[in-house]
Amino acid sequence: MNPLFKPSEEESKVIEFINNYNLNEFALIRMTETMINKSIIDASEGLRKILFDNKLVDFKSLIPGGAKEYKKAIIVTQSAIETKASFYRPKTKDGDPRFWLYGLKQCTSRDELIYLTISNDKIIAIPINSIEGISKSIKDIFEDIEKNDIVIKLKIELARLKTIGYVESIVTHTRAPKDVGLTLEKFLGVKVNSLKTPDYLGKIELKSKREGKTKDSLFSKIPDKDISKYQTVKSIISKFGKLDALNRIALYNDIITEPNSHGLYLQPDNNKLILYQKYKLDLITDDVCAWHYQTLKNALETKHPTTLWVDAEEKIIEGKIHFLYQNFMLTTKPVFSEFISLIERDLINFDWKGHIINGKKRDHGPGFRIDKSNRNFLFKTLINIT
Repeated sequence: MNPLFKPSEEESKVIEFINNYNLNEFALIRMTETMINKSIIDASEGLRKILFDNKLVDFKSLIPGGAKEYKKAIIVTQSAIETKASFYRPKTKDGDPRFWLYGLKQCTSRDELIYLTISNDKIIAIPINSIEGISKSIKDIFEDIEKNDIVIKLKIELARLKTIGYVESIVTHTRAPKDVGLTLEKFLGVKVNSLKTPDYLGKIELKSKREGKTKDSLFSKIPDKDISKYQTVKSIISKFGKLDALNRIALYNDIITEPNSHGLYLQPDNNKLILYQKYKLDLITDDVCAWHYQTLKNALETKHPTTLWVDAEEKIIEGKIHFLYQNFMLTTKPVFSEFISLIERDLINFDWKGHIINGKKRDHGPGFRIDKSNRNFLFKTLINIT
């Protein structure tokens, strides 16, 4: 993030309040005297991406010095002011992308932070001042996730689950990682399927794990073959795995931006919009595999529009495995720019979980994981369900 746009502690509180209602990505702009006097704002990369992803404005298609493109907009103060925004590229300065919201000059001042997002195909601009000044307008513009019919229904089911207490596992005498989730899904009436869409009524992803495990599994995604040197999971395990005590070529490890014991590390490239996985060990380097940012964004947003995270305490009752489900947390859409930032800060890791024995590959799905204490960085809204 541009240091100029970094919010203060008080501004962060206002942004957090807005994010309780806004489920879409946002960008921040801090107003300067030049912006206000000339009615010109440079469109940041983050804002350009939001506009493009929402199919509103593609600056690359605008001709430098050509006609402006206009879109509906709302400036949020104590009331919601309907207006319009212009987007264009001037002939000068390499046609840098620019925009302006009509009426913004009267609603803001120098050094004020502006929160920009999209709702119902409109540009929403919110000068960050105080929660009291904008709270009613925010609630009128954005939907309160807790009032969603599906969320209300899920809350009723979870209240019933709490009343029951310990629930017998679907597999009573053996332990497997998936049993926690499958038992919860059975209780909630979710049918077993292999779809990539969310579990509960197709709207809410269910993520549960045994208590004590801090890492949340975000999603599994094999590398993009068109930009990967090693194009299959088996080829990567064969090349970078190590012989273990069970006489397997095994690759079970976490990968961050520094080389691990296998020499593997992640390297985001924000210019090429590619996440690389590379190898460096004992002066030997190699390319491993890679993902297009768009591939990861699609996977993340498809899997986690709204997600229920659950911990489960395991207990043996009368010789059978039971689970006590607790610590219910609901999160809404993740911010993909934060996903990349968290990788850069080693707060999201990638792991391989597989081995080859007798020429056959077995793996548990390579994927991205985050510590549950860092959910608040990735997701716009976090709601504890008590």
